Amino acid sequence: MEVIEYSLEELPGLVKDMRLRFGRYRIWVLEGMLGAGKTTFVQHLGTEMGISEDIISPTFSLVNEYRLPDAGRIYHLDLYRLKNISETEEIGLQEIEESGYFCLVEWASAVGYVPAVPWLEIRLEHLEQTRRKIRIRAHED
Repeated sequence: MEVIEYSLEELPGLVKDMRLRFGRYRIWVLEGMLGAGKTTFVQHLGTEMGISEDIISPTFSLVNEYRLPDAGRIYHLDLYRLKNISETEEIGLQEIEESGYFCLVEWASAVGYVPAVPWLEIRLEHLEQTRRKIRIRAHED
């Protein structure tokens, strides 16, 4: 596990570095308390990947899809409001996972979702108003 403390000003550089180092993982699972910066992290990653539209939290829509300049896609999911793992079928999570497109999942632990493919676990922690801590762990199985 890798642990990094950073300021909000350093987040764009951190996201760029993570994309270069961990881009082979198509599913990134983001965990952290409310206000830890999960959606902000996704916004910076989307900008880094070339998304020009506004990236918003999928809290109510559950799944947001964004198109990339190279005709690829990014899926951004929030599982917090789901009641159990079987509800992930209703929102198409298995199909998204199998699509091979980049997928960012917030609150996977809320329903016990564990990807069936290699994935990256990202845990964000709020330290101070402008300081955060991130814990990164790659899962191969």
